[in-house]
Parts: sequence; C-alpha cells; structure tokens
Amino acid sequence: MRKAIALIELIFAIVIIAITLISVPNLVATTSKASSNAITQEAISNASSYIDLIMSSFWDENTANPKLENPIVYVTKEDNALKEAKNGSFLTGKRVGSPKETSRRYKNALGTTSRVTATLPSKLGFETAETTPNDIDDFNNRAITLTPVEATSVTEGDYKDKTVQISTTIKYNKDTPTKGVGYKDVEDLEFKPFQVETGGSTNIKEIQVTLTSTNNNKKKVILRAFSCNIGSSKLKERKFWEMHLL
Repeated sequence: MRKAIALIELIFAIVIIAITLISVPNLVATTSKASSNAITQEAISNASSYIDLIMSSFWDENTANPKLENPIVYVTKEDNALKEAKNGSFLTGKRVGSPKETSRRYKNALGTTSRVTATLPSKLGFETAETTPNDIDDFNNRAITLTPVEATSVTEGDYKDKTVQISTTIKYNKDTPTKGVGYKDVEDLEFKPFQVETGGSTNIKEIQVTLTSTNNNKKKVILRAFSCNIGSSKLKERKFWEMHLL
C-alpha cells in the first residue's frame, strides 16, 4: 500500500481553488473602488482646504491694508435698505439695522474723505505688484498644481494623485432678495444663491474652486462658497485706573 490523495480530498482541493479564483476579481474590484474613493476624498479635502485659505483673506483689494481693520465697503449694486445709516444729514458709519453697540462700520480710505469702495467685476484678479495673494480678488482666474513638499531627498506627504490642478474663479452674486423685497417690515426673505452679477459690485462674492487631474479625465470636483461684505468686529477697549496712595 502506498500513500496517495483520496478522491474526496482532491475534490475539496479543486472546490477551494475554484472559490478562490472566483473571489479574486471581486477583491480586485473592491480594492480598486477603495483606492478610487480615497482619491476622491483626497480631492474634496484639497478643494475644501483651498476654499478655507481663500476665505481667510481680506474681503477686497481695497481693504487689504491692516490699518483699515477690514471695514464694510461701498458697492455699486447695493439695496437701499442696506446702505449706510444717516443721523439727519450725517453718516453714522454703520449699516442700516445694525445695533448701536456694533463695531462693524464703513471707513474712509486712508488719507481721503471718501468711503472705501469695492473692486469692480472687471478688475477682479491678481495685482502684478504683489508677490502673494492677500485678498479674495487675487484668486480670480488663478490656477495651481498641487505637489508634495520636498525636504532634501525625502518627500513629505502622501498624495495618491500628484497631478492635481486647482483653478479658481471669483464673481459677484446678486444680493437682492427674490422674496421680501423692501424687507424692513417682513419676516420671510428668500435669496437665490450663485446668481452672477456682472453690472457692478455687490455684498456677496462667490468662490468657485474646480479640481481636475491630468491622470484621470473623469476626475472633476467643483466646490462653491460665498463671502459677504460684513467687515470685521473690533474688541472693545477698557481702561483701568489705578490709585496709588503715598
């Protein structure tokens, strides 16, 4: 008698091999899908981070001077109900409807008696005299390619797709409500977002980031956000007096 493989053992081996071969394509497809999802998530994260960078910039080129403290600016297509409030014939520096305690206000351009005005739609873009973007307008029609930061011979970062390109457009959006016009005495307002205004400047700037890849023609991520002309607040200063007894 010599040792040999029983027929039943051979059958089991063939069945196991068959099951393995059948499952391989599914495993490959699952792995491929996971990689595709990872690349998509990476793309969305990159686009979202870039929008955060843009929105952290000054609202307008004419407010980029830190001495102005990022004020509310005059726009050409502003609704009458949002214009600067008056006290008789004098301008108060505050928008209509603002609390008296607010520090968000209109301000004059440095060295002038005129209020700071917003950049016109035709002038949105990067100024040649600047080296880096410092306001939202500078990102209009701007395109960059994401590349990992390199330190000596070691590449920092683990981008799955190293050919990602980001292009940005900045536009003014209509800011007149489609419902509740003349809204001083109404409760419900309705706006239709992302309606482009080309006739002048408004209180809403639309930021659109489009992410593409030269490795994959089907890969395209578009994110939109908006930033409003509300200026920035200022901390209230208080003085504490000390009395020294001699």
